[in-house]
Amino acid sequence: MSERLRQWLDSEMKDYEVVFRRFNNRLMKRVPLWMLLSIGGMVALGFAVGYEWTYVLRVHFLIGLGFGLFILLCFWLQTRSVSMKKVRKLYEQALGGLSSSDQEAFAQQASQAGSVDFFNPGSDKYPARLTVGPDFWLYFRGGCQTFRVADIAGLRVKQETTRVGYNVGNSHVRQNLGVGLSLVAHFREGSASAAQSDSASIFLDNAKQLEQARALIEKHCPKARPLWNRET
Repeated sequence: MSERLRQWLDSEMKDYEVVFRRFNNRLMKRVPLWMLLSIGGMVALGFAVGYEWTYVLRVHFLIGLGFGLFILLCFWLQTRSVSMKKVRKLYEQALGGLSSSDQEAFAQQASQAGSVDFFNPGSDKYPARLTVGPDFWLYFRGGCQTFRVADIAGLRVKQETTRVGYNVGNSHVRQNLGVGLSLVAHFREGSASAAQSDSASIFLDNAKQLEQARALIEKHCPKARPLWNRET
């Protein structure tokens, strides 16, 4: 990795660490609510089935408290399983995969680049970050991937779905359920990126995140404006 790119990464990690701490703090703030819900739910269940209040306090309250402490332990273990060292390693692997000239070009665009962060505490251990410059993009969401704008032939949005099944009376119904949106970049035939895959995706949880990502691209990557919905 070039020295200039390493300096950019040092600065990027300092900035991301602030977001990372805010994400973890927000995650831990949800713990008391879940603990109260588990205790309250078990106590309510005890009264609902007709037990005496002494039995509810002696049994159901303690069961609810046990569930609450288990929830606390799960959240605590999650915060301990993540670290900035792991984030930096993923960034280094992605950036290290660029050629020397592309590393230098990536570092040079730093002053023209911007970023947006996405908090998905229900599914992610880290805040996601999209960094967009005029020539390169980088997307971090548990893993890290780079996009070379010159290699992109077209951009489109894809609805991501999963197939679910459930029973309605005596009938079994299956339907597609939306789980998010992907911003798909299709690569030019013969490009370096196409040698790895014909496309790459930026997965986002909802339309608001897509709107933020698109606004960031419009602002910091003028070359991408004519690529939207282009046939490839």
